[in-house]
Amino acid sequence: MKAFTLGLLAAAAASASPLEARQSQSTAVLDLAVKRGAPQQLASGVLYGTPDTPNQIPDHFYTGPKLKYFRAGGAQLFGNGQRGWHWNEYPARFQSTLSNYRTARKYGGEFQLLLHDIWGTDTINSTTAWPGDNGNWNSYEAFLDRLIADIKANDMVPGLKIDIWNEPDFPWFWTRSTEQWLELWKRTYAKFRADPQLRQLPIIGPSLASRPTFDNPWWTKFMDFIVRDNVAPDQYTFHMLGDSTDRINDLETVVRTMDQFYSQTGAPRRSYSVNEYINAGDERQNSANAWHIARLERYDASGLRANWLSEWELHDFLAELVYRPNAQSEYQPNGAWQLYNYYGQEMTGTRLASTGSTDGVLDIFGTLSDDGVVRILTGVRARTGTWEIEVRNLSALGFPASGEITIQTWGFDDVGLRGVSHGPSDRGQHTHAYSDGVLRFPIFQTAEDMKTAWAFEFSRP
Repeated sequence: MKAFTLGLLAAAAASASPLEARQSQSTAVLDLAVKRGAPQQLASGVLYGTPDTPNQIPDHFYTGPKLKYFRAGGAQLFGNGQRGWHWNEYPARFQSTLSNYRTARKYGGEFQLLLHDIWGTDTINSTTAWPGDNGNWNSYEAFLDRLIADIKANDMVPGLKIDIWNEPDFPWFWTRSTEQWLELWKRTYAKFRADPQLRQLPIIGPSLASRPTFDNPWWTKFMDFIVRDNVAPDQYTFHMLGDSTDRINDLETVVRTMDQFYSQTGAPRRSYSVNEYINAGDERQNSANAWHIARLERYDASGLRANWLSEWELHDFLAELVYRPNAQSEYQPNGAWQLYNYYGQEMTGTRLASTGSTDGVLDIFGTLSDDGVVRILTGVRARTGTWEIEVRNLSALGFPASGEITIQTWGFDDVGLRGVSHGPSDRGQHTHAYSDGVLRFPIFQTAEDMKTAWAFEFSRP
């Protein structure tokens, strides 16, 4: 069968799961006997990407992939009167945020509100005012008071989450000490918790650019601080934007590290949101998109596609899922949108248990539809080679112990942001023999198809 490379970041496993028993380093495993509940399209989120003009992008581009996680705060509005609070130019940024929030709610989505962008730290220079400089928090307190008043006045509570500060460990968004950031966190937390109408709003963070490790003071200080001061977020957020060959930069590793943090600090367990995933380099392609989808689904973490566009393009194109060359043109889907549309529309029914290859390169997400179709979405993190998918417990679907299975293969070709894709390519049907209730078939990720993600389908007998 013709297939693909799956390049993935994997984390070192402390111990093998039952699915990993007898699993080779290059094999991903799907278990038809283990059900994991209904698909939730956890990876269907975008950082910015929604126009400030309501209804500009047609509905089906949102509803096809079932976009449900949104994150914005008026960033990169650099026109006169649009730079944010600390430039005395607050209203335009709030209005952009409000418009994006209303778009999210139109599609039943949740909205992560970025305080730092409304404050205006995407334009920094020697005169930039940071909250708490010289021990003075007056402007920041006034900012929070105005923002809270506007949230309530515009009925922004349903579906809203407060993302206290984005990437304080990245010098473009924060140039002060870790301690000043933690004080900002505590003051913001207290302000929202003190308001009777907003105290139930989820507060999320820390939204650090770096993954949690025990040699990172941003993470170690934060985890100790939230326990000591009783200011833990309602959801832990972080970004997966690093080197696609670094096994630390992997949700699998993050989950294990966080388990250690919980044990060592006593911090409360919470759900996860990878509120920026896909790096700016080799991951802006379908193979890596599918890899991240599989990781997010396995660990029940919501995910929002990172957005590497700038200025007005940041506020359009659904984080590189659609495109149009000018305002007179119609929006068109690219290959990434077709992948997410398949994920939203076809990966229905029940999630099936899976593991990625132990080399951290191949990963899969599998579902069983209500009418008995198994679908396996397959992706890599940007490399070539040969891997294998193993499907176990075929008897759970009524297959005999041995026989043959015919699989339909679809290719999600990557045509780039500004390319047009009319759907996945039909890569044909291929019949494979199996025995002992186990089916194995190879994945050949060639240079020609390096950016391609794949789906495999077969039906129960």
